[in-house]
Amino acid sequence: MAAIPVLVVATAILVFQTGGGSADSTASGTAPSPAEGAPLAALASTSSAGTAAQEADNASLPAGPAPSDGTATTEPAMPDGSLFGVGGPAAAGIASGALPVGAPIAPTGRGTWHTVPGRTKPHGTGSRAYTYTVEVEDGMQSVKQDKAFAAAVDVTLADPRSWIGGGQVTLARVDSGEPDFRISLTSQMTIRSPDLCGWDVPLEASCFNRGAGRVLINQARWVRGAIAYGTDVQSYRTYAVNHEVGHALGFRHEPCPKSGDPAPIMMQQSWSTADNDLHQLDPQTIPADGKVCAANPYPYPGAQTAASSDPAPSAAAG
Repeated sequence: MAAIPVLVVATAILVFQTGGGSADSTASGTAPSPAEGAPLAALASTSSAGTAAQEADNASLPAGPAPSDGTATTEPAMPDGSLFGVGGPAAAGIASGALPVGAPIAPTGRGTWHTVPGRTKPHGTGSRAYTYTVEVEDGMQSVKQDKAFAAAVDVTLADPRSWIGGGQVTLARVDSGEPDFRISLTSQMTIRSPDLCGWDVPLEASCFNRGAGRVLINQARWVRGAIAYGTDVQSYRTYAVNHEVGHALGFRHEPCPKSGDPAPIMMQQSWSTADNDLHQLDPQTIPADGKVCAANPYPYPGAQTAASSDPAPSAAAG
């Protein structure tokens, strides 16, 4: 990479892009997961890294929970992909990390984002309250698709199996002011910028860029999903949002705890649910122990989802 960003690697319920991107888009072809009530503070602490701080689904550095004022620190990454030891050639050997074939995507946008109008009431009962906006890269898709992406994000984060399920986090969507983080649908090529997620590992990724305060969701993955999820693109979208928001909340990557178990939400499921695969990219965090988990899109998959009078967030345009 030309720059030396600070990285902590990356990566819903609604189908909104079965036809792909905008009309002019072209196709292109071991710590356990948080248990019920587990404290978010039980994470590795971070160290200061300056203003270029960034987190992406390309590396795995310790990250502590971001304080409620939205500030956080991270550790510096090493240049030229050396953080991953074996680098690009290993990524090429991970077949499950390839982008599935499927609907057309929007390879490029304008490199700027607009906020999708809408707000939700606070969801969750936790004392750690966060706000987020939903944003979409300019020049990538229609207003209708913007609204559907925002609705999918809201439904995901309001689900009791998501981060509110631990009882420590409250999440609310806003569309003005300065949020704690921005959830930004971003084109395949824009997201590869060294100022965003980078391309040290040549596999399609989403990421959390702490310096920019952005959860960057890769539109190519949003449309096509991941091999680990097969044809279940909706569940993959839920995973992508929960995984990257997990980074925004301070969680780092995790290996598979036991073969056959649901994968921890902070496992890099966009690329694989097998420890041996991910070990090639992050040997310091993921052991080559032969364990293979089942795809899982939630931090708290066992949480109850009993119907309520207001099961989904109420987004208000304006």
